[in-house]
Amino acid sequence: MLQEFVQAVNDSVKKGLNGIHTAMPGEIIAYDSATGLATVKPVMKFKKPDGTKIDFPQITGVPVLFQQGAGQGATVAFPVKAGDGCLIIVGEQSLDYWMYGQETSTDLAFDMTNAMCIPGLFVKANPVVAEACAKTAVIVDVGGTRLTVKAGEVTVDAATIQLNGNVTVKGNFTTTGGVVNLN
Repeated sequence: MLQEFVQAVNDSVKKGLNGIHTAMPGEIIAYDSATGLATVKPVMKFKKPDGTKIDFPQITGVPVLFQQGAGQGATVAFPVKAGDGCLIIVGEQSLDYWMYGQETSTDLAFDMTNAMCIPGLFVKANPVVAEACAKTAVIVDVGGTRLTVKAGEVTVDAATIQLNGNVTVKGNFTTTGGVVNLN
């Protein structure tokens, strides 16, 4: 009798936990840079009560995380495109108050409508990440145009570098090419 009770409790807990979503790999279907919202699709299967597995549906209106601070005065941004991998995090409560300043009367604990997205989750390794780790550096690379920051050194590899504004050099200035005056 006690064993059956314990089993029934375990089964009830497992069944309840199956409906709680916390974090999962996903794919960005569309991204609107003007609103900062994406449509994402979990890259997992959902198990129905009858045991069959189906794809999760797309989730719309998902806020996308970019590193920002100073009241959004300092931002690290990069392009987000359809097909990019992401980590989908599901909030434990509705996002309505955070996003719109409004409470909601519906109980949407761990509901997929509370999803948030962190872009950049990919299955395959990226050689730029491996190089950054090997060099203990921060590397920004866009199609071979590259900024590498290491302790005491910054390297820029680009066909053209444009500086807008005044430039002050404290230390030596060395060039291997010519200096062109455009006055």
